[in-house]
Amino acid sequence: MLLASIRRWWSADRRAEGAKRRRVLVTLMVATLAAICVVAILVMAEARRDVGRSVAVSAGNLAAAVAHDVDRNIELLDLSLQAAAKGWSNPDIQSLAAPLRKMVLFDSSASAEDIGPVFILDERGSVQAVSKMEVAIGMNFADRDYFRVHANTNAIGLFVSKPFISRISGNWQVALSRRIDKPDGSFAGVVATSLQLAYLSKLYKGLDLGAEGTITLFRMDGRVITREPYVENDIRRSLGGTDAFNRIRPLRSGSFEGESPVDGARRIISFHRVGNLPLIQDVEVSVDQAYADWLRRAAITGGALFSLCLSSLVLMLMLDVELTKRVAVEKALERLATTDGLTGLPNRRRFGEALQMEWTRASDTGSPLSLLMIDADNFKAYNDLYGHPAGDSLLQSFARCLTDNARRIGDLACRYGGEEFAVLLADTDAAGALRVAETIRGEIVGLAHDHPGTASRLATVSIGVATARPGPGQTGERLLLAADAALYRAKAAGRNCCRVAAMVNEELVARGSRRVA
Repeated sequence: MLLASIRRWWSADRRAEGAKRRRVLVTLMVATLAAICVVAILVMAEARRDVGRSVAVSAGNLAAAVAHDVDRNIELLDLSLQAAAKGWSNPDIQSLAAPLRKMVLFDSSASAEDIGPVFILDERGSVQAVSKMEVAIGMNFADRDYFRVHANTNAIGLFVSKPFISRISGNWQVALSRRIDKPDGSFAGVVATSLQLAYLSKLYKGLDLGAEGTITLFRMDGRVITREPYVENDIRRSLGGTDAFNRIRPLRSGSFEGESPVDGARRIISFHRVGNLPLIQDVEVSVDQAYADWLRRAAITGGALFSLCLSSLVLMLMLDVELTKRVAVEKALERLATTDGLTGLPNRRRFGEALQMEWTRASDTGSPLSLLMIDADNFKAYNDLYGHPAGDSLLQSFARCLTDNARRIGDLACRYGGEEFAVLLADTDAAGALRVAETIRGEIVGLAHDHPGTASRLATVSIGVATARPGPGQTGERLLLAADAALYRAKAAGRNCCRVAAMVNEELVARGSRRVA
């Protein structure tokens, strides 16, 4: 029984095979296109990360180079300050005449462009010596932050002040200063000079950071010293407390993508400490500018991929439509090849296939298989009397009767040829088959089609019944021959009757079947 069920399933599965293949094809195509899109997205995302890393490395190298340049220039000024502080600590130098003392205390770097005069303040903040006459002897700078810092501690070393507007030039500048100690270590004054912010602006303007790029120098406390492009209000700002500055402050160098600590714009930020000074050099590149080329390539690639996927889907749908049409045509042709055009019943070819399949199934399960061979009595006379259209109508009514009595799985009513029909009954013994035959015969008589050429003057049929239990080495031809022989016996017995083939044995009848009442 299991093998028979598998065969039935296989038969049904083959009928749906075309539709399943189309569904599989569509699923595979969609999955393939989705996989291509996912891979493309991953590749483009990795390309974007590569662009970001490349820009960050370039900006980081630039920040390091500028930081080194600034550190080198401040270092040279610091050497001048250290020399002046050391010289002023010598009483012999302090006692020299002013012109000679100036030559001893201050070297030529103090006269460089954008560098303010080097001057020495006493413990009260008054100028005692100066390299340029821009600052007058006796001027007091005790209010400046650099003087107050050195007066309060001797642990600062070189101090870089907040940006301020010079009382002399009126320009923005920062002061570089060092403490001068007395022999006992107490505060003796400050040596200081100034660096014009214009100097840093000249250095920064030579750098190409793009239309939205910025470069900023700020102190460790977050106070902006200068920035390019130059905005005066930025010089007065402190970045301390911003998220970006909090990420920058603990590190000597690094890069990240985020909001600028100065203006909040989205940028790739690279930074580097200026030597051992409490200064940070920051270089920022606009995210939009950094990824502009990548975005253009991504748009082109995405557009091309979208067009390719859309075209593939359209072609796939067109192919599916054509395959659907082809399957429909094949099914129609199959139906035409296995269906009788007049009655709509399966034809002789389909009957042969069904007989072979059910014979094999019955052989595997040991169940009986029965066959009814049915012939319209004196059909030629009916055709000659009423004409072919009436004969066709009669055959169609017979076909409906046969179909009504062969509704189980495995049953099949077909037109065998001309006025002859066959009904295949699965899992049916001889007694059950005979009852079905008598039912069909009675129902056809009940149709009450006039037929003067028969004894009852009604259209009738003769039926031959044969039943077999298929065994090894046998074929369905045996059953067909037996049913045909029984049909001729029915005709010989006067027609409008049923006869059972002699091959049916008592053992088979005794076992019964689903047809047995």
